[in-house]
Amino acid sequence: MAFSIRFGLLCMCSIMLLFLLAQGRFQCTTNESQEVGHIPTCCTNTSKARINYAVISCFHQKEITFANCAIEAYIFTTDQNKQYCVDPTADWLQQRLERLRQKGIMCTELEQSFQ
Repeated sequence: MAFSIRFGLLCMCSIMLLFLLAQGRFQCTTNESQEVGHIPTCCTNTSKARINYAVISCFHQKEITFANCAIEAYIFTTDQNKQYCVDPTADWLQQRLERLRQKGIMCTELEQSFQ
């Protein structure tokens, strides 16, 4: 009897763990654009490609910000409500950040989360 209860708990815990891992994985974005709401989802990939759209918000994701998205990225949201994950080493990034600052758009550092 004790074996079947332990086995049942083990199966239930395993399923819950898989569910939680899958949920975190599908919340992450790629380097392609994605529709966003008010706070961006985490980036799993970045791109050095220029963003040729007007940026309305900027966020800075550090390697420790999200447990399941351990990369550094700048997350731009465009006026078309698309999200782009930018590689921090992109050669054009610092100039774009300065132009955004001049327009009053500051990159908000995302706080550490355990998603």
